[in-house]
Amino acid sequence: MVQVQTLLKIIDNSGGWFALCIRILANVSVARPGDELVLAIKSIILNKKIAHRRKRKVLKGTVRRAVLLRVSYFLKRWGNMHIKFASNGAALIGRWEMPIGSRVNGPVMFESRVSKFIRIAMISEGSL
Repeated sequence: MVQVQTLLKIIDNSGGWFALCIRILANVSVARPGDELVLAIKSIILNKKIAHRRKRKVLKGTVRRAVLLRVSYFLKRWGNMHIKFASNGAALIGRWEMPIGSRVNGPVMFESRVSKFIRIAMISEGSL
């Protein structure tokens, strides 16, 4: 279950590592896969080859929108099947709901594929 103040892992190649959920952009208190979130970037991937801060896609301390792709809570599906991941994961989105990164590491949940963020589900490695 992803609520406000939940620490999430950023699973795309936008440059972020961990983020904190500060708002769920739906009228619910618990986010499900495919929901939009507002995240505060807490840590970034440090790359020694990038010398200038302007070349990074995200910076530490910035506030970005994201879509939830993985949850570490049991999610019930059809046929009395339950599925869960090891950690919560989200992908950052920019304007017009397009992904900031060009690749999503690992599989995503099928529920995010049937949401309006089909572009993010297409650049992922697969769906479960």
